[in-house]
Amino acid sequence: MIILFVPKNIASANIAKNLIEKFGFVKQAGNEWQKGESHLIQIESESVLDVPCDFDDTIIVLSTHKSKIPGKMLTCHYPGNWGNAEMKGEPKTLNTAPATLLKIIARNMKKESEKIGWPFSLEADHHGPTGKSPIIYVEIGAEEAEWSDELAGKAVANAVVESISEYDRKSKTLSSTLETVFCVGGGHYPAAFTKLILESDLAIGHIAPKYVIDEMDEEMFRQGIGKNVEKVSKVLIDKEGTNSKQKKKIEEFANKFGVVFEYV
Repeated sequence: MIILFVPKNIASANIAKNLIEKFGFVKQAGNEWQKGESHLIQIESESVLDVPCDFDDTIIVLSTHKSKIPGKMLTCHYPGNWGNAEMKGEPKTLNTAPATLLKIIARNMKKESEKIGWPFSLEADHHGPTGKSPIIYVEIGAEEAEWSDELAGKAVANAVVESISEYDRKSKTLSSTLETVFCVGGGHYPAAFTKLILESDLAIGHIAPKYVIDEMDEEMFRQGIGKNVEKVSKVLIDKEGTNSKQKKKIEEFANKFGVVFEYV
């Protein structure tokens, strides 16, 4: 596993500091620390949105979460752009989604968030970078006071370490037993899909929020069902988080690509 952090990003540096000081990552040559088969790499970029993501391994990026709504929050999501690349990456291009790993990370981040009394949520796919490696962002939000919070940094670091260990032990078994789905609808913080990843036997691939559906074309739908580590078996549509026109559009795309759809 590759873990990337950017020192100029407050939350990224906070989580990395905890990984090094509290969770046994040992300094190697250059800007790298290692624990087992996991490599923590310091990236000297201006932003966590333009880190390299063409490694021969899965990537976890340590990051801030920014929101117009202030408050404490832990989040995780896949990077990728359903439309224009307003925050780095390639326009209309998704990354490869490691759904089993996201499920493990989400459950561990939820557990850690409860310990410190913070809310947790998945986010829909958004922002850059774009690359070939499977990739997930783990984040502390939503403002500077939260980004530098020591308890939050330790919580996310612990979730990352626990998730990597669990993934190494269970990924082959889980990948064969979990059903991976492409989720469509709802808001940027998809409450219905967050509940599913935490409480069901579903693993969640890409999440396309309601606000991208009207502009979604067949190619973007194809990426949603195709750009995944695990094979997507169905499309889940948020019944309350889509209008009738959007429901019809997604049903037609699903039928065209021969994939089952269900409402949740």
